[in-house]
Parts: sequence; C-alpha cells; structure tokens
Amino acid sequence: MKNIMPVLFIMLVSGSLTMAMAETKAERAKGAPVKIVQGTLKEVDVKGKTATVEIVQGQAVKLKLSEEAADQLDRVGKKAERVELRLSADDVVQTVAVGTGP
Repeated sequence: MKNIMPVLFIMLVSGSLTMAMAETKAERAKGAPVKIVQGTLKEVDVKGKTATVEIVQGQAVKLKLSEEAADQLDRVGKKAERVELRLSADDVVQTVAVGTGP
C-alpha cells in the first residue's frame, strides 16, 4: 500500500500537467493561420466584414474577415490589387498581405 500511493500521486500529477499543456497548445493553435489564398481583390465590405477575391480568373470567392483583417484591408486594400490572405481553420481571414505575387 505504501508503494502504490506515491506511484498513483505521480501518475495524477503527470496526467494533470499533460492535460494542461494540451489545452494551452490547442488555444495557441486556434488562431493560427492554416490556409493561404492568393488572388485579386474585387470588393471589400468593411461594415459587413467580407471580402470578394478572384482566386482563378472568373471565379470569385466571398470570405469573412476578422476585425484585424478588415482594418488592414480598409487601410491598404485597393480593388484589382493582388492580395495574400491567411485563413484560420474555420475559413475566416486572419491576416492580409497586399501587393504580393507576380
């Protein structure tokens, strides 16, 4: 009995630390960009937080913008300009790079 208690205590502590580390890692990765889209900016709706980007000629896609991305496009985005959009896992634009690509 005396030998089992320290082992159980160590297992409990290590399990708790493992769970805490996994939760922290998941929170950090939550906002990390997972997709990158390049195209030509067609339209920006800052109030509605959406942007229309032509990825392939003739194929426009409407994407949701985060607050920061909407501010970035409002400041520097111009129609018919090349943009690189970094999207989160739920397809919301997190960051914008304007004037990139050929």
